[in-house]
Amino acid sequence: MSAAPDDTPESPHSPPSTHSAPSPHSASAREGDAAALAGSGAPGLPVGALAELQEELEAERPPRLGARRLVTGLLSAALVIVLLAVALPWATGASWAEILDALRALPVWAVPAMVLLGAGALALEALTVRAALPGASYGRALMSHAAASGTALAVPGGTTLGLGLMGWILRRGGLAVPVILTGIIAASLVEMVLTSVLIPLVGLASYALSPVLSPASLTLPGTLWAALATVLGAVLALALTAVLLRRPVLAALLRQAGSSLPEHVADTILAQRDALVAMLRSRHLALIAPTAAARLLQWGALVLAAQAVGAQVPLLLTVAVFALGRLLSLVPLTPGGAGIAETVGAAALVALGVAAAEAAAAMLLLLVAMLLVPLLAGALASVAAFTLAPRQSASS
Repeated sequence: MSAAPDDTPESPHSPPSTHSAPSPHSASAREGDAAALAGSGAPGLPVGALAELQEELEAERPPRLGARRLVTGLLSAALVIVLLAVALPWATGASWAEILDALRALPVWAVPAMVLLGAGALALEALTVRAALPGASYGRALMSHAAASGTALAVPGGTTLGLGLMGWILRRGGLAVPVILTGIIAASLVEMVLTSVLIPLVGLASYALSPVLSPASLTLPGTLWAALATVLGAVLALALTAVLLRRPVLAALLRQAGSSLPEHVADTILAQRDALVAMLRSRHLALIAPTAAARLLQWGALVLAAQAVGAQVPLLLTVAVFALGRLLSLVPLTPGGAGIAETVGAAALVALGVAAAEAAAAMLLLLVAMLLVPLLAGALASVAAFTLAPRQSASS
């Protein structure tokens, strides 16, 4: 992040004053602005979705769940239950009676510890959101992030819906549309760097070193290739993002658009780019450190879950298993890879010598921190957002 593209007319330590630039209101202007913003690296957010998000923010209307999304959410929840009910015992070789016995044998501190670690990770991630949104209070950032995260986990393809909810909450807090869009892109870049690049690389290193430190190495060869492909794709996306964020390159692309892109729209896009680069330069530590600490807490939850069931797994191998789970969270079959990550993670623990029932119980315990806490926090944040007085001050 510190090596952000240069050629920015602003001082790297000055506040991104271009956030206050007026946003164009015509449809073509919105699409042009959204195209550049999407090209700036908002993972999983296509141009059309970002244009729709900008239109919703300008209209200050909340995103609509819709009957179709509600039905797909219910079907996705049913799929997660089926995966856990059928695939988890099959992958581990333990019956549900044995798994339930292992869950009943958990120490008293196990579930409260998962709740605290899950809430702590969510609170740390909100610090990254707060750093990406100048003028927003931490409470507003936490509410919007919790609502967005819970929506993304509850609804298939709910990332765009969640970002719309986040933007609406922030707009009610008095933030301008350019500030919100730039903040969303900055936070998305941080998440892409950490979850799609750094964690898989650390997991691959742990995977490679595990035979040296333990004879019970992780024997899932397909996982290695999946991790390599994911890292390669993410690195390529980051490289393209870095190129697009260079002012001369972006300016040349805008000139090539010619008459199809009005001059004032091109100026707005370049102003948004300048604000984003200035933020990445001056606030890279504030953006990266909280989310990195959140991932450490989540890894700690895996370590504690293994200890709670009495499993003895070397710390280095827990890093590999955690990285595997984060990779599987990108699988679009279920929101956040729920059900898939727990099944494969339990199979990995069994491959490391953990008893079948204990491995399944450990992953179900981890599910509290990784899924249940964000879902509950998201539901509470969404209810609070719709009941609070409109347009509270962001500094309150």
